[in-house]
Amino acid sequence: MEIIDLRTKQCPMALVILKRYLLQNDIAEKSKISRLCVLFSNEQAMQDIMLYLDKKGYDYSTSVLDNNVSLHMQLK
Repeated sequence: MEIIDLRTKQCPMALVILKRYLLQNDIAEKSKISRLCVLFSNEQAMQDIMLYLDKKGYDYSTSVLDNNVSLHMQLK
């Protein structure tokens, strides 16, 4: 599982970083990574990302534990 830490990034930069990561992995097809964990500073920070993932049809789940907010997704 790969982890992307976006806790210090503000929108829209967090979304741009995730889009770039997903695009690079789709094009290169060299990655054997099938799961991705994305860390956020708060729940509001992942709202735009969730909308984007819904639009693209990715499977994901979210979890909130104390101050740790994360999104786990299955890569295509």
